[in-house]
Amino acid sequence: MKVLFIHQNFPGQYKHLAPRLAAMGHTVKALCVSEFKGSMPGVEVIRYGIKRGSTNGIHPWAAGLETKMIRGEACARAMLALRKQGFKPDIILAHPGWG
Repeated sequence: MKVLFIHQNFPGQYKHLAPRLAAMGHTVKALCVSEFKGSMPGVEVIRYGIKRGSTNGIHPWAAGLETKMIRGEACARAMLALRKQGFKPDIILAHPGWG
C-alpha cells in the first residue's frame, strides 16, 4: 500500500504510525512545511515551501482564511508534483487544522 502523511510539523502525532507502516513493507511518504530534523527509516519526508504570505492590509476577518488557503494551495501543488513523479497514494492521513 502507498501511504501519504501530511503534517505541517511532521511527524507530529504520526511519529509511531509512519515508521511502523514502513516497517510492515508499505511505501510511506510525508509532506511537511517545517524542517524535519530526524531520521525515520523507510519514510521519505518531503519538505515543501509556501511561496507567499498573507496580503498586507487584508481585512482581519479574512486573514485567517487567506493564510489557510495559501497553505492548502502549497500542499496541493506538492501533491501534484508527487503524482507527476508517479506516486499515487492509496490513503492520505492529514492534519488539516492549519490549512
